[in-house]
Amino acid sequence: MKKLLIASAIVATFVTPQAFAQAKNFEGFSVGLNINANSSDTDITNAGGFVKATGQTSTNASVQAQYNLALGSSFVLGLGGAFEMGDADLGSSGTTFSGKRKSAYSVYIAPGIALDDSWLIYGKVASIAAKFETTGAAIFTGKTDATGIGYGIGFQKLLNKNVYLQAEFMQNKYNDQTIVTTLTTQAKAEARAFSFGVGYKF
Repeated sequence: MKKLLIASAIVATFVTPQAFAQAKNFEGFSVGLNINANSSDTDITNAGGFVKATGQTSTNASVQAQYNLALGSSFVLGLGGAFEMGDADLGSSGTTFSGKRKSAYSVYIAPGIALDDSWLIYGKVASIAAKFETTGAAIFTGKTDATGIGYGIGFQKLLNKNVYLQAEFMQNKYNDQTIVTTLTTQAKAEARAFSFGVGYKF
């Protein structure tokens, strides 16, 4: 029994730091640049009628800043924010309606699991905000600020101790918004975004 306890202690001495190192590899402050493919659906309603804009796809870029904290052997907790550079389409319906999402940003929490020394899988929940700008028929033309919530999943792959690749899918749902037009308009938008990027961990 004594020999077994000694052997167990020796194994724990080697295994525990190595396991903890998995999470430690991802710990610290990082910045990243992502290319995003966005697909949006928007419902527009007012006294003049109803328009559904579907399936509009657009691309833009975003920058992110994040801090990861290693908790335990493989658990990583990420806190960060992102800002989109460039507009994203909200959708269109011929000449009747088209919309843009502008100045979009988010703050988020991203808990993850280090699968090994270089792979991290994480979930993400984000508070999102943007400006909506709609054009087309006069009754659908206006601007408003929009907020909502996003959630998704992603992966990070460390190429070395500093540089990583990232792939992520997010589902973003904006709260119903009132747009001031010639007729008061209600906008309900959902967006899906797949992103791929590269980052640097300090």
